[in-house]
Amino acid sequence: MPTYICEQENMNKDKDKIVNQENSEIINKMYSNNSMSKKHNSKIEYKRTSKLKDDDESEKYIKEMHALADKNELRNNIIVLGLGIVIVSVIMFSILMNTSFMKPKTDVAESGVITKNTVNSSSTENNSLKTSTDASVQAPSKIFEYLDVDANRTSALKNAIALNNGSKKGVTVYLLSEILRANTYAISKDTSNVKQLMKNLVSMNWKKNTDFTQLEKGDICFTTDMPENPGVPGHAYIFMGWVEDGKTDYGYVCDGQVEEFGNILHKRNISISTAEKDKFSFFLRK
Repeated sequence: MPTYICEQENMNKDKDKIVNQENSEIINKMYSNNSMSKKHNSKIEYKRTSKLKDDDESEKYIKEMHALADKNELRNNIIVLGLGIVIVSVIMFSILMNTSFMKPKTDVAESGVITKNTVNSSSTENNSLKTSTDASVQAPSKIFEYLDVDANRTSALKNAIALNNGSKKGVTVYLLSEILRANTYAISKDTSNVKQLMKNLVSMNWKKNTDFTQLEKGDICFTTDMPENPGVPGHAYIFMGWVEDGKTDYGYVCDGQVEEFGNILHKRNISISTAEKDKFSFFLRK
Protein backbone atom coordinates (compact mmCIF):
# COMPACT_ATOMS: atom_id res chain seq x y z
CA MET A 1 0.00 0.00 0.00
CA PRO A 2 2.58 2.49 0.83
CA THR A 3 4.38 1.52 -2.32
CA TYR A 4 1.32 2.24 -4.34
CA ILE A 5 0.85 5.57 -2.68
CA CYS A 6 4.41 6.51 -3.42
CA GLU A 7 4.05 5.61 -7.02
CA GLN A 8 0.83 7.54 -7.15
CA GLU A 9 2.54 10.57 -5.72
CA ASN A 10 5.37 10.27 -8.19
CA MET A 11 2.93 10.13 -11.05
CA ASN A 12 1.16 13.21 -9.77
CA LYS A 13 4.49 15.03 -9.52
CA ASP A 14 5.40 14.07 -13.05
CA LYS A 15 1.99 15.16 -14.22
CA ASP A 16 2.33 18.50 -12.45
CA LYS A 17 5.76 18.90 -13.92
CA ILE A 18 4.46 18.31 -17.39
CA VAL A 19 1.59 20.71 -16.80
CA ASN A 20 3.95 23.35 -15.45
CA GLN A 21 6.23 22.87 -18.43
CA GLU A 22 3.32 23.20 -20.82
CA ASN A 23 2.12 26.31 -19.00
CA SER A 24 5.62 27.75 -19.15
CA GLU A 25 5.82 27.16 -22.91
CA ILE A 26 2.39 28.70 -23.37
CA ILE A 27 3.44 31.76 -21.35
CA ASN A 28 6.72 32.03 -23.26
CA LYS A 29 4.89 31.77 -26.56
CA MET A 30 2.40 34.40 -25.47
CA TYR A 31 5.25 36.68 -24.40
CA SER A 32 7.02 36.08 -27.69
CA ASN A 33 3.86 36.93 -29.64
CA ASN A 34 3.35 40.04 -27.54
CA SER A 35 6.95 41.14 -28.23
CA MET A 36 6.55 40.59 -31.95
CA SER A 37 3.31 42.50 -31.89
CA LYS A 38 5.02 45.42 -30.16
CA LYS A 39 7.85 45.37 -32.73
CA HIS A 40 5.32 45.28 -35.54
CA ASN A 41 3.36 48.13 -34.00
CA SER A 42 6.63 50.07 -33.54
CA LYS A 43 7.47 49.66 -37.22
CA ILE A 44 4.02 50.80 -38.22
CA GLU A 45 4.32 53.82 -35.94
CA TYR A 46 7.75 54.68 -37.40
CA LYS A 47 6.38 54.47 -40.89
CA ARG A 48 3.46 56.68 -39.91
CA THR A 49 5.86 59.20 -38.33
CA SER A 50 8.14 59.16 -41.40
CA LYS A 51 5.16 59.62 -43.64
CA LEU A 52 3.98 62.56 -41.58
CA LYS A 53 7.45 64.12 -41.75
CA ASP A 54 7.56 63.62 -45.51
CA ASP A 55 4.12 65.15 -45.84
CA ASP A 56 5.21 68.18 -43.76
CA GLU A 57 8.33 68.67 -45.89
CA SER A 58 6.35 68.29 -49.10
CA GLU A 59 3.83 70.85 -47.91
CA LYS A 60 6.64 73.21 -46.91
CA TYR A 61 8.30 72.76 -50.34
CA ILE A 62 5.01 73.39 -52.12
CA LYS A 63 4.49 76.58 -50.10
CA GLU A 64 8.02 77.79 -50.99
CA MET A 65 7.43 77.09 -54.69
CA HIS A 66 4.15 79.03 -54.55
CA ALA A 67 5.90 81.94 -52.85
CA LEU A 68 8.68 81.92 -55.50
CA ALA A 69 6.10 81.80 -58.28
CA ASP A 70 4.30 84.78 -56.74
CA LYS A 71 7.57 86.74 -56.58
CA ASN A 72 8.38 85.96 -60.23
CA GLU A 73 4.90 86.98 -61.28
CA LEU A 74 5.20 90.26 -59.40
CA ARG A 75 8.61 90.97 -60.97
CA ASN A 76 7.27 90.20 -64.45
CA ASN A 77 4.34 92.51 -63.85
CA ILE A 78 6.69 95.31 -62.77
CA ILE A 79 8.84 94.82 -65.89
CA VAL A 80 5.80 94.87 -68.18
CA LEU A 81 4.50 97.97 -66.43
CA GLY A 82 7.89 99.70 -66.82
CA LEU A 83 8.05 98.89 -70.52
CA GLY A 84 4.53 100.16 -70.93
CA ILE A 85 5.44 103.46 -69.28
CA VAL A 86 8.51 103.86 -71.55
CA ILE A 87 6.50 103.13 -74.70
CA VAL A 88 3.78 105.58 -73.70
CA SER A 89 6.41 108.24 -72.93
CA VAL A 90 8.04 107.78 -76.33
CA ILE A 91 4.70 108.02 -78.09
CA MET A 92 3.78 111.20 -76.17
CA PHE A 93 7.19 112.75 -76.90
CA SER A 94 6.84 111.97 -80.61
CA ILE A 95 3.39 113.53 -80.69
CA LEU A 96 4.64 116.68 -78.94
CA MET A 97 7.66 116.99 -81.25
CA ASN A 98 5.53 116.55 -84.36
CA THR A 99 3.13 119.16 -83.07
CA SER A 100 5.93 121.65 -82.34
CA PHE A 101 7.51 121.12 -85.79
CA MET A 102 4.20 121.48 -87.59
CA LYS A 103 3.31 124.74 -85.86
CA PRO A 104 6.07 126.93 -87.44
CA LYS A 105 5.17 125.56 -90.88
CA THR A 106 1.59 126.66 -90.38
CA ASP A 107 2.73 130.11 -89.25
CA VAL A 108 4.88 130.49 -92.34
CA ALA A 109 2.07 129.37 -94.58
CA GLU A 110 -0.32 131.87 -93.00
CA SER A 111 2.18 134.74 -93.03
CA GLY A 112 2.11 134.96 -96.82
CA VAL A 113 4.55 136.22 -99.43
CA ILE A 114 5.61 139.40 -97.65
CA THR A 115 7.21 137.60 -94.70
CA LYS A 116 8.93 135.17 -97.06
CA ASN A 117 10.41 137.96 -99.14
CA THR A 118 11.51 139.81 -96.04
CA VAL A 119 13.27 136.73 -94.69
CA ASN A 120 14.90 136.02 -98.04
CA SER A 121 16.04 139.62 -98.35
CA SER A 122 17.55 139.57 -94.87
CA SER A 123 19.17 136.22 -95.57
CA THR A 124 20.67 137.52 -98.81
CA GLU A 125 22.12 140.57 -97.08
CA ASN A 126 23.62 138.42 -94.32
CA ASN A 127 25.08 135.99 -96.86
CA SER A 128 26.59 138.86 -98.84
CA LEU A 129 28.18 140.31 -95.72
CA LYS A 130 29.46 136.87 -94.67
CA THR A 131 30.89 136.22 -98.17
CA SER A 132 32.64 139.57 -98.18
CA THR A 133 34.10 138.99 -94.71
CA ASP A 134 35.16 135.44 -95.52
CA ALA A 135 36.80 136.54 -98.75
CA SER A 136 38.88 139.20 -96.98
CA VAL A 137 40.02 136.71 -94.40
CA GLN A 138 40.59 133.78 -96.74
CA ALA A 139 42.35 135.48 -99.67
CA PRO A 140 45.89 135.66 -98.18
CA SER A 141 45.74 132.29 -96.45
CA LYS A 142 44.33 130.63 -99.58
CA ILE A 143 47.20 131.95 -101.70
CA PHE A 144 49.76 130.97 -99.07
CA GLU A 145 48.39 127.43 -98.79
CA TYR A 146 48.51 127.12 -102.58
CA LEU A 147 52.17 128.18 -102.70
CA ASP A 148 53.05 125.94 -99.77
CA VAL A 149 52.70 122.97 -102.16
CA ASP A 150 55.81 122.42 -104.30
CA ALA A 151 53.83 121.01 -107.25
CA ASN A 152 51.71 124.18 -107.38
CA ARG A 153 54.78 126.42 -107.45
CA THR A 154 56.34 124.35 -110.23
CA SER A 155 53.15 124.42 -112.31
CA ALA A 156 52.63 128.18 -111.85
CA LEU A 157 56.23 128.96 -112.85
CA LYS A 158 56.02 126.72 -115.93
CA ASN A 159 52.83 128.44 -117.13
CA ALA A 160 54.29 131.91 -116.41
CA ILE A 161 57.43 131.17 -118.43
CA ALA A 162 55.28 129.93 -121.31
CA LEU A 163 53.29 133.20 -121.23
CA ASN A 164 56.59 135.12 -121.20
CA ASN A 165 57.63 133.50 -124.47
CA GLY A 166 59.75 130.88 -122.70
CA SER A 167 61.95 133.42 -120.85
CA LYS A 168 62.65 133.42 -117.08
CA LYS A 169 63.71 137.06 -117.18
CA GLY A 170 61.03 139.56 -116.11
CA VAL A 171 58.57 136.72 -115.34
CA THR A 172 57.40 138.00 -111.94
CA VAL A 173 54.09 139.59 -113.00
CA TYR A 174 53.25 136.59 -115.19
CA LEU A 175 53.96 134.34 -112.19
CA LEU A 176 51.87 136.35 -109.71
CA SER A 177 49.01 136.59 -112.22
CA GLU A 178 49.12 132.82 -112.78
CA ILE A 179 49.02 132.21 -109.01
CA LEU A 180 46.02 134.54 -108.64
CA ARG A 181 44.17 132.85 -111.52
CA ALA A 182 44.82 129.45 -109.91
CA ASN A 183 43.04 130.84 -106.83
CA THR A 184 39.99 131.96 -108.84
CA TYR A 185 40.92 135.64 -109.20
CA ALA A 186 40.17 136.93 -112.71
CA ILE A 187 43.50 138.37 -113.81
CA SER A 188 43.91 138.67 -117.57
CA LYS A 189 46.67 136.61 -119.16
CA ASP A 190 47.75 139.79 -120.97
CA THR A 191 48.84 141.29 -117.63
CA SER A 192 52.62 141.70 -117.99
CA ASN A 193 53.78 144.55 -115.73
CA VAL A 194 53.40 145.81 -112.16
CA LYS A 195 51.19 148.74 -113.10
CA GLN A 196 48.66 146.48 -114.86
CA LEU A 197 48.65 143.99 -111.99
CA MET A 198 48.07 146.73 -109.41
CA LYS A 199 45.25 148.23 -111.49
CA ASN A 200 43.49 144.85 -111.88
CA LEU A 201 43.57 144.16 -108.14
CA VAL A 202 42.29 147.63 -107.21
CA SER A 203 39.43 147.22 -109.71
CA MET A 204 38.41 144.07 -107.82
CA ASN A 205 38.21 146.06 -104.54
CA TRP A 206 41.52 144.94 -103.13
CA LYS A 207 42.44 147.41 -100.39
CA LYS A 208 45.75 149.17 -99.94
CA ASN A 209 47.64 149.06 -96.61
CA THR A 210 51.06 150.62 -95.94
CA ASP A 211 51.58 149.09 -92.45
CA PHE A 212 54.07 146.23 -92.90
CA THR A 213 53.47 145.09 -89.31
CA GLN A 214 50.02 143.93 -90.44
CA LEU A 215 51.32 141.73 -93.22
CA GLU A 216 49.84 138.24 -93.45
CA LYS A 217 51.14 135.26 -95.37
CA GLY A 218 49.74 135.46 -98.90
CA ASP A 219 49.45 139.27 -99.14
CA ILE A 220 50.41 140.85 -102.50
CA CYS A 221 53.20 143.38 -101.78
CA PHE A 222 54.65 146.27 -103.79
CA THR A 223 57.94 148.08 -103.34
CA THR A 224 58.70 151.80 -103.61
CA ASP A 225 58.18 153.56 -106.94
CA MET A 226 60.67 153.53 -109.75
CA PRO A 227 62.60 156.87 -109.81
CA GLU A 228 61.94 157.40 -113.47
CA ASN A 229 58.26 156.44 -113.18
CA PRO A 230 56.51 157.91 -110.09
CA GLY A 231 53.35 156.06 -108.99
CA VAL A 232 54.55 152.78 -110.37
CA PRO A 233 56.21 150.33 -107.92
CA GLY A 234 59.51 148.86 -109.00
CA HIS A 235 58.64 145.28 -107.99
CA ALA A 236 55.85 143.03 -106.68
CA TYR A 237 55.95 139.82 -104.64
CA ILE A 238 53.84 137.61 -102.35
CA PHE A 239 54.67 137.77 -98.64
CA MET A 240 55.35 134.27 -97.18
CA GLY A 241 56.32 135.04 -93.58
CA TRP A 242 59.01 136.67 -91.44
CA VAL A 243 62.53 135.30 -91.20
CA GLU A 244 62.55 135.99 -87.45
CA ASP A 245 59.51 136.50 -85.28
CA GLY A 246 59.29 140.05 -83.96
CA LYS A 247 61.60 141.43 -86.65
CA THR A 248 60.36 143.11 -89.83
CA ASP A 249 63.63 143.67 -91.63
CA TYR A 250 63.63 140.45 -93.63
CA GLY A 251 60.94 138.09 -94.75
CA TYR A 252 60.34 135.19 -97.10
CA VAL A 253 58.72 136.07 -100.43
CA CYS A 254 57.56 134.48 -103.67
CA ASP A 255 58.41 136.20 -106.97
CA GLY A 256 59.86 135.52 -110.43
CA GLN A 257 63.53 136.27 -109.67
CA VAL A 258 64.35 132.64 -110.24
CA GLU A 259 67.52 133.39 -112.25
CA GLU A 260 68.99 135.32 -109.32
CA PHE A 261 67.94 133.07 -106.43
CA GLY A 262 67.42 129.72 -108.16
CA ASN A 263 63.93 129.43 -106.63
CA ILE A 264 60.72 131.43 -106.60
CA LEU A 265 60.84 131.26 -102.76
CA HIS A 266 63.66 133.23 -101.12
CA LYS A 267 64.58 135.80 -98.47
CA ARG A 268 64.14 139.54 -99.15
CA ASN A 269 64.38 142.83 -97.28
CA ILE A 270 60.99 144.18 -96.23
CA SER A 271 61.07 147.22 -93.94
CA ILE A 272 64.63 148.26 -94.75
CA SER A 273 66.35 149.36 -97.94
CA THR A 274 69.48 147.75 -99.33
CA ALA A 275 71.81 148.75 -102.13
CA GLU A 276 70.37 146.05 -104.37
CA LYS A 277 66.67 145.87 -103.40
CA ASP A 278 63.90 148.41 -102.82
CA LYS A 279 62.03 148.24 -99.53
CA PHE A 280 58.34 147.52 -98.96
CA SER A 281 55.84 150.30 -99.78
CA PHE A 282 52.33 148.80 -99.39
CA PHE A 283 50.29 145.63 -99.84
CA LEU A 284 46.90 144.88 -101.40
CA ARG A 285 44.45 142.50 -99.75
CA LYS A 286 41.01 141.31 -100.76
